[in-house]
Amino acid sequence: MAASKPSEAQVPKHTLNPLLKRPIEAVDDYQLRVGPGWTLNDGTFQHVPQSLRRRRDTPHPTYMGDSFRAMTGLSNLQLGHNAPIHPCAMDVATAHIWRCLPPVVKSQVKVVPPNGPDLWGDNVENFEAMQIKMKDPKYMDKNTESYSTYVELKKKPWIIWPLWVEDRWGKDWVLLVWYADESKPNSKVYDRVRRFAIYDPRRNPHVSLDSKHHELTDRAQRIARRLSTFLKEGGYQMITETLIWQGVARMSPMPLDETTSGERCFAACKEILDWIVKIHVSGRRYDPALTEFPELSRWVNPYQYRVEMTGINAWLLMATFDFNARIAVECTIPEVKTEVVADGKRRIIQPYDLAGPYDPPALAEADYSLPFKRRKT
Repeated sequence: MAASKPSEAQVPKHTLNPLLKRPIEAVDDYQLRVGPGWTLNDGTFQHVPQSLRRRRDTPHPTYMGDSFRAMTGLSNLQLGHNAPIHPCAMDVATAHIWRCLPPVVKSQVKVVPPNGPDLWGDNVENFEAMQIKMKDPKYMDKNTESYSTYVELKKKPWIIWPLWVEDRWGKDWVLLVWYADESKPNSKVYDRVRRFAIYDPRRNPHVSLDSKHHELTDRAQRIARRLSTFLKEGGYQMITETLIWQGVARMSPMPLDETTSGERCFAACKEILDWIVKIHVSGRRYDPALTEFPELSRWVNPYQYRVEMTGINAWLLMATFDFNARIAVECTIPEVKTEVVADGKRRIIQPYDLAGPYDPPALAEADYSLPFKRRKT
């Protein structure tokens, strides 16, 4: 007697490793959730109550991974004006501004997804553990027998890389930039680093003799050493005679009482990309031996860039639904307190706490340092 065909209920819906499954990233598990609020309606669409929802009324994301990242980033960005930015939010925002570049520049520049903190922090054990993990065969490229990320990094001369760093100075976003050329002409493998620098908005909390807070050179030197180790293990050439370590490149400093390194890192990424575009538009060829990476603007309003990042994450979230969705404003119930991260710490806030700072930030000093401020007594 032939075995009976299993019923539809008996057939497993997923064959993925359970460790790789996330409820929000599987179409079968996707649900449209309506919170306890009111959505503004301008009359251009008809609201369908959740109780009357049909499958055709429910937009389903086409790209589940991208939807999850944009959703996580949007949620993080809109729930605090002075709080650490989630890597998903940084990834979605920086990838978008890269996609908006002219094709000729995109072919020369790679904005790497955010990374950290193990490779760049001051915890040596975490750094060594990550090095061991990178040598796992499942992360290796079959053709080069090296960590697969190296293959991608060597495809373009310009690398812009947001890094999440955790050390005794704090938990911050910094921006790593390097320029490489071909060790073998016409190989299209950019494996010889010529110049690199770190853009770090945090300043030393200790006051120097000139009554100012200057760059964290110790942090920059540690990241430079880690980067050197990381790149050499990937087959990069870092020849002393041709390599220029520019140190801590200049950017608008972050006040000691702020948690806005993410917004400043995003602003720096935009400004550096614009600088590279201008080089290509002018027809000049970049010479790493003669031209330093740029000094960035002394003026950055973090709230401006947080709002921009929020818009990018919202728009990309809409795009992952094949534009069968739209950006809406949900009116929350007044005076409802919410537990979120604000001012760098988890606390209970009310809706108006998210309005942003009342006063604009100060223009940075000519030397990009922070002037010492005495505490009011």
